[in-house]
Amino acid sequence: MRQRVVNTVAAVVVAAPAVAVGAGTANAEGATFVAFAETYRRCDFSDTAHLAAKGTARPTAVVRTAGSDVIADVQLVLGIPDTPYDVRLIEAPDSSASTCNGGEPGVVAGVLNTDDSGAGSLTLREPIASGENGAWLSVSRPGEWGAAPDEYYSSDFIVPI
Repeated sequence: MRQRVVNTVAAVVVAAPAVAVGAGTANAEGATFVAFAETYRRCDFSDTAHLAAKGTARPTAVVRTAGSDVIADVQLVLGIPDTPYDVRLIEAPDSSASTCNGGEPGVVAGVLNTDDSGAGSLTLREPIASGENGAWLSVSRPGEWGAAPDEYYSSDFIVPI
């Protein structure tokens, strides 16, 4: 028992500096780390309570601005190997009546393809639209048999831009 406690403490001590350095670097550059939840959202960032969560992937992102652009560096791990995931960067505020499709004003979309281990990354960049002051992200795996996605994730909060 004592050996397990010592090994656990050692693992935490070794891992802690790496986590702190990564988070500190992102904040020093003016970027915001974004976590995701299994929440299916409308374009106005309100959640849709009628879909049950069923995914296993773990997306994260770092959102930053450069000049008049907003940039999101998206990472995904524990996804289904060799699978495409749809990623959208959505500027806010937006109407719940909008569809949030890529190419609409304030929305840019891309496809993140996972590798053999279920990991992948994608960078999205778009000009900040007039009147927009925030951005959030959506990651989903298209449904095989219907319009609803088989997996979906959205950022936990709207990042100020």
